[in-house]
Amino acid sequence: MSRRGALVQLALWGLLVLGLILIWSRHDANAVATALTILTGAAAVTQFLMAGRWKPKPGASTPEQVDAAVDALARELVKQWVPEGRRRMLDEPNRLDVRCAPLHGGSGDEVDCDELVAAYADAPRRLVVVGPPGSGKTGLCVLLTLEMLRRPDADRVPLLVPVSAWNPDENFEAWLLTWLLETYPSLGSRSRYGPTAAREILARDRVLLVLDGLDELPDDQRTAALRAINSDLGAGRPLVLTSRTAEFASANAGGQIRDSQVVRLLPLRDRDIVGHLRTTVPQAGIDRWEPVLAELTDRPDGPLGQVLRTPLMLSLAHSVYSDPKRDVRELLGLPDAEAVAAKLLDEFTTRAFTTRRPSPLDSSEHRPGRWPPRRAERWLGFLADQYREVAWWQLWRKVPAWVFVARGVLIGGTLSALLGWLLLGLFGRPVLGLLLGAAVGLVSGVCLGLVPADPPRRFVPRVPRRDEVSRDLVFAVVGAVAGGVAVGALYGGLYGVVIGLVFGAAFGLVRRFTEPTEPTEAVTPDSVLRDDRRAVLIAAALGSGLGMLVGAFFAGVIGLPAHDLVVPITDPVQLGLLGGAVGLLCGAGGLGLATYATSASARFNTARIWLAVTGKTPWRLMAFLRDAHRVGVLRLVGPVYQFRHELLRDRLARRR
Repeated sequence: MSRRGALVQLALWGLLVLGLILIWSRHDANAVATALTILTGAAAVTQFLMAGRWKPKPGASTPEQVDAAVDALARELVKQWVPEGRRRMLDEPNRLDVRCAPLHGGSGDEVDCDELVAAYADAPRRLVVVGPPGSGKTGLCVLLTLEMLRRPDADRVPLLVPVSAWNPDENFEAWLLTWLLETYPSLGSRSRYGPTAAREILARDRVLLVLDGLDELPDDQRTAALRAINSDLGAGRPLVLTSRTAEFASANAGGQIRDSQVVRLLPLRDRDIVGHLRTTVPQAGIDRWEPVLAELTDRPDGPLGQVLRTPLMLSLAHSVYSDPKRDVRELLGLPDAEAVAAKLLDEFTTRAFTTRRPSPLDSSEHRPGRWPPRRAERWLGFLADQYREVAWWQLWRKVPAWVFVARGVLIGGTLSALLGWLLLGLFGRPVLGLLLGAAVGLVSGVCLGLVPADPPRRFVPRVPRRDEVSRDLVFAVVGAVAGGVAVGALYGGLYGVVIGLVFGAAFGLVRRFTEPTEPTEAVTPDSVLRDDRRAVLIAAALGSGLGMLVGAFFAGVIGLPAHDLVVPITDPVQLGLLGGAVGLLCGAGGLGLATYATSASARFNTARIWLAVTGKTPWRLMAFLRDAHRVGVLRLVGPVYQFRHELLRDRLARRR
């Protein structure tokens, strides 16, 4: 809803209130009640029908709106990838010297990856990067993304996309549009960027696609993926694609990818491995590493030398054995390269969660927890086995459906029964209130438990669209029943129907008062979760305001029904305050529960508790994931977590 539209509606409601006051001053309360029933009923029905009004489909976003959306996306990418690049130590002066060469080139064609990144940023083209596991393909993608983001005059914004999440049976551009809006939901803001900004960004070639992880697709899908990328995007569109060498060669055996520069990441040179360790290991502890350095110098093709030729394994070795209590010589007695790699992967996860007790002087918002290493490995093993990436709003998919129905019945039935007992208990009918509240809560709990969860939301008032009304009818019915039964039990059927319409329209509309807006902070799992919970709280606050107005009006203006009030109050002002307080609780509980029931955060809370009870994850799951990212086991890609490397994820899944 635009600001002007909101002001117009506020003025109309102000005139309505003024008219009711004038009627009240000249007539009795019955005249006011009659006018109120007619006007509020008509207003509620009109508001709800406006959501489904027939109007021509909105046009495309303007070029100015598309430019603004691209700028907003670039700002979000900077917030996302600059800290992640720093965490990966890609900005350090003594980082590893990774080199590359054309796939079928000779040693004379080798170049430093920094040179490749700079040359590509100057002239984007089709580039395929291949290499063995852990050779630095994703790191190269991050470097390229950061380099493109540093260039304000670049025509395209780099978009690093985990292509492993795509099913090649689906049109790539259709999937990419969905992924873009899910990962960067602010692009869906119609009021800011128009109705088709995300679509226009892709159609006008305003992003440079960096497609990471072709090899992570199933074997039988890789060739189809290359064919689909070529046909859906067109042969001349610049992009970057990464894959393991053998997997790409097999998938591209028919030449699906043409007119592309294919480069392979080279193994680290023996002298670079030794030099990096001598530079990065503290000089006070270099003596512990001398046997290993001697082994790497004398037997560069031994098991240890073979494994440490990739940046991933070299960084794991440095991380695991930076502890002076660990004996790095244990790597020398292993029989083969596979055993060395398995040792490093296992020890890295164990050591990552073997942390010292945090300082009591630490005042940071998120202090690291203390997780038992073996249990942490088991929890990560479950996540690695069940999820390719960890998105908190999708964890509920591994939970039986009956759990959500039971949650709705338990929470909805209990709280509704308490609200009904409170409302009718004031009039000496606590048993009736308890039964009515329990009945409404049980039925609503079952209905809302079966409704699919929404994606994570942010709360912004706007005019709902026609295609959203049918889904909101469930919530309108819940609101109509909750409000109509409560008022009808005290004031009769006519008032119950009218207030039911009011609450029904409010329930349906408040649910749609969500529109993604450009966040003020980097998009992270925690920030998305906070926004979704905040949307639920705002809905509860709006429900409390509506309930308070209705309760205060009925109790203070119309008066009490023909029942004995348990509390001896006769003053209209005091009755209005009492009615407003009761209406506040009922409105907040009703609308808050209805919004919470299908929110992403509610489903996550239920899934988190279920997974913790069954021993699959810890109770403080978000804190655990945050710490796993902090220690380097997970990496952050927008609002989702991914494992640092597929090798690590596969190892954890096998050890589960």
